[in-house]
Amino acid sequence: VSLKANETKSFADSGKQSIDEMSETIRNLVGVTESVSKKLSLINKNADNISNIISTITKVADQTNLLSLNAAIEAEKAGKYGKGFSVVAKEIRRLADQTAVATLDIEKMIKEMQSSVKSGVEEMDKFFVEVRLSVSAIEVIKQQLEKIIKNVHEISPRFIAVNDGMMNQAQGADQINEAIMQLSASAEETAAAIKGFNKVAEELNEAVKNLENEIEQFHADEN
Repeated sequence: VSLKANETKSFADSGKQSIDEMSETIRNLVGVTESVSKKLSLINKNADNISNIISTITKVADQTNLLSLNAAIEAEKAGKYGKGFSVVAKEIRRLADQTAVATLDIEKMIKEMQSSVKSGVEEMDKFFVEVRLSVSAIEVIKQQLEKIIKNVHEISPRFIAVNDGMMNQAQGADQINEAIMQLSASAEETAAAIKGFNKVAEELNEAVKNLENEIEQFHADEN
């Protein structure tokens, strides 16, 4: 009983230690989750800033394209004197078109990145809630386990006392059994002694009878 009580006490203490370690791990996980969520939010904010810059570049490209178109019209009006300026205007327009296409591609990638980041933030928020719930559940389990450990610590000495009492009772039973065996041996010895005494008494009685017969015979001879 005492051994089992000590084992139960040891298992309970070990369980509490495991719960403490698990609780610490989840707290660390909460910290990591918060950090990742903040970084994702920062990435999303930076993506918004980049998107604003892309919008500005797109507007500049549109204005540049419009200016190159006006320059080409003016160069056409100038005739042979505007040919060189017309070439420059066409090149500016070509660069503006390339810029517009590039900004559209970048804007598309930014939107995809924002969508992914937004999904990541939402998933991290959900995960954060689940982790928080896990922390709460573990705290409840920890409190319950602490109560169990307290009860085990309180009961353990009682188990030991009961075990000692049982050992004392067992020892007392052994002593009683030994006394009974000794009493039985004494009874056997007494019975043997009584048997021997009866035999001696019978022999003595026989001797008395013989003596009486001899006395009677002696008196008969005298008469």
